[in-house]
Amino acid sequence: TRKLTCILYLNPDYEPDDGGEIRLYLDGGKKKEGKTMKEKTDKEDLDILDLTPVGGRLLAFWSDEIPHEVLATAPMADGKDEKFDRYALTIWIPTENYLSLHNYSSKFSHLRDLAFP
Repeated sequence: TRKLTCILYLNPDYEPDDGGEIRLYLDGGKKKEGKTMKEKTDKEDLDILDLTPVGGRLLAFWSDEIPHEVLATAPMADGKDEKFDRYALTIWIPTENYLSLHNYSSKFSHLRDLAFP
C-alpha cells in the first residue's frame, strides 16, 4: 500500500486551462453546514485544494490518509493534440506494515475512511 506520494511536475508550458490538476480533500478545521470535523462523512464536506501541474512543482503528501484524485486534462481538447500531454516524475513510498498505515495519532486520521471507503 502506498504510504507517501512524491510528484515532480515536468510541464514548463502549462496553461491554466490545460487541466490535469491534482485535487486534495482537506479539513481546514472549519465548520461546514454546521458540521464539526468528526461529523464530516462525505468528500463534499471537506475543503478542496486543486494544485496545477506546472513545471518544477514538487508535491509530497500522505497518500494513505489524504483523499485525492487527478482531474481531467483539457477535457474539451482533441486527444491527439500533444500540447496537452502531461509529464511528471512520481515516487510512491510503500509499506507492508499495516500498523504504519492510517496512523490514528495523525491530524489526518479522520480522513482515512474517505480515502479508503
